[in-house]
Amino acid sequence: MYDRIFSRGKINGLEMKNKIIMAPMDESLGDNSGNVSERCIEYFCARAKGGTGTLVTSYVAVCPPELGGIAMPGQIRLLNIGNELSLTHFAERVHSYGAKLFVQLHHPGRKTTAEYNDGYQPVSCSALTPSMPAGTPSVRQLTVAQIKEIVDCFARGAQYVKWSGADGIQIHCAHGYLLNQFISPAKNARTDEYGGSRENRCRIVIEIVQAIRKVVGPKFPVTVRLNAFEGEGLKGEPDADEMRLVGKLLSENGIDGIHLTMTSIDRVGTPDLRAGWRNDIYAYFKEAVNTIPVYGPNEVKTPEEGEAVLASGCQDFLVLGRQHIADPEWANKAKSGREKEIRPCISCNGCMQQITITHQPMRCSVNPLAGREKDNLNLPKGDGTVVVIGAGPAGMQAALTAAERGFHVILAEKSSEFGGSLQYANKAPDKFRIDNLINYFQYQIENNDKITVKLNYELTKDNLDELASLNPYAVVLAAGGKQVVPPVPGVEKAALANDVLAGKITYDKKKVVVVGGGMTGLETAELLGSQGNDVTVLEMLPTVGNGIFNFNVTKTVWALEKYGVTVRTQTRLDSINADSVTVFDTSVGQKTEISCDAVVLAIGVYMDHSLRDELEAKFAKVVEVGDVNKAGKIMTAVRDGYDRVKIL
Repeated sequence: MYDRIFSRGKINGLEMKNKIIMAPMDESLGDNSGNVSERCIEYFCARAKGGTGTLVTSYVAVCPPELGGIAMPGQIRLLNIGNELSLTHFAERVHSYGAKLFVQLHHPGRKTTAEYNDGYQPVSCSALTPSMPAGTPSVRQLTVAQIKEIVDCFARGAQYVKWSGADGIQIHCAHGYLLNQFISPAKNARTDEYGGSRENRCRIVIEIVQAIRKVVGPKFPVTVRLNAFEGEGLKGEPDADEMRLVGKLLSENGIDGIHLTMTSIDRVGTPDLRAGWRNDIYAYFKEAVNTIPVYGPNEVKTPEEGEAVLASGCQDFLVLGRQHIADPEWANKAKSGREKEIRPCISCNGCMQQITITHQPMRCSVNPLAGREKDNLNLPKGDGTVVVIGAGPAGMQAALTAAERGFHVILAEKSSEFGGSLQYANKAPDKFRIDNLINYFQYQIENNDKITVKLNYELTKDNLDELASLNPYAVVLAAGGKQVVPPVPGVEKAALANDVLAGKITYDKKKVVVVGGGMTGLETAELLGSQGNDVTVLEMLPTVGNGIFNFNVTKTVWALEKYGVTVRTQTRLDSINADSVTVFDTSVGQKTEISCDAVVLAIGVYMDHSLRDELEAKFAKVVEVGDVNKAGKIMTAVRDGYDRVKIL
């Protein structure tokens, strides 16, 4: 089963037990010392234990703050022997599971701040170039002597990697960081030996490879992470034709493998992208670079998708990024034929939002333990019955957590299907990954002999008495939030977004105003637009999709533009009239009217504790989880369903 995935792989002289590579991803699980923390080790080792053949660390700093080498707080560093010792412990743990460990060496270049570097201004190959957008901050241009220092820092970091017992090195030459800045003529305006021609722009990378070879030897794998093409929209940036020649040049100068990526908006994978969408991109690159392995992420979530990607021949290894965050046991489950038990990544990029926008540690919308493996190594045992009311994301996770603790669980849901609010989140175009999550939860619950499911089970006084007769240890209330209805004149004429998403209310070629520019409002507008309606979205804040990763929001806005949807920010709904709405534009302080046939409210949800009060009158222990506890996203609901049930 999945013979290509589970055949052995090789880079230089290193043999790996399978073709699965965990992609390097920021996790912000380090500490301020730069050492590999215990929390970070447990995060990676969960994936090694889960059967992954090779793990690649997130970016590791090899240059000190005075050279602008620190990218972010919590970043692992290899600046001294103490850092190396912590890496040794890390490598030993990974090896105990039969996995290999590659360390990604990195310099952020202009993509950092003085705050992260003890007050030192960031550096780059050039202070500014004409291709950079207006307002781009200037940085220190590196001197040749400083470039030589950086080369030495990479070599020293590589020496530490070798001493630690780790298995290979990946040099980060992508994503707009320092080495990518040198490679790209749009970011490199130098006129010396480090600028101009392709050979000059790649010189620093080749010098780093040569310096590393002197300390690690010829058989130690040294690979690079490289953009297959640039996609930032800068004038003169390298396209696929140029980057395949860059790859060829590097392959001729000591590189053992190329991990492909890109700098476009699609780099991290958004919900609309399907597995294998990069096949042609990789195949074109591989035509020019065919003497060493070429590989990269390809939006693969399932073993079937992974096997098909490898069968296409466009890449030599299967690289899984966010799917590894969602389920560290992906490899073991695939190998043993338990595909339906794989917890699916939904490409929401909540993990990216955590790290890059809110500067928080790794977390995942569907896996409540991601980044917290150290805190959750043992669940306390439970005894008796737990009743869970509501089969949305919080309730389904709560049921699984209670069952894992040993409780017998009764999961009661008033509707005829699993999913709760997920059954609204899956209705806009290209939201098929939400269905994957619903199917995963449903399969896990229906195949758990400790969980009894009661669908079409709405709480009444009679069945409250019935549940009370079971003398449950606890009742977990996961009934969801209530949709907000603003106190504006004429609001009784409006429909609710959930009724539109569920298909209870439909419009055909109507002028519809959607009030609320969060993701629910945007997805409601996208659905209405795809059905041929003329849609306008109103949002009071200056931007839409607040709190959602910007790439996902941008892709949704692009879809709205395709359907001709108008988005009006800084616009407040004042009243709903017979055939229009009155709005107030806060940017200019002016009231206007927008003609429309219908109004749909998507302002958010609020907590309704009325059912909690009824339950507390009958049961000794009542716990609220999900939107009924605190209105939030899938991430907060799933985590609530785990955390609050873990401590019952």
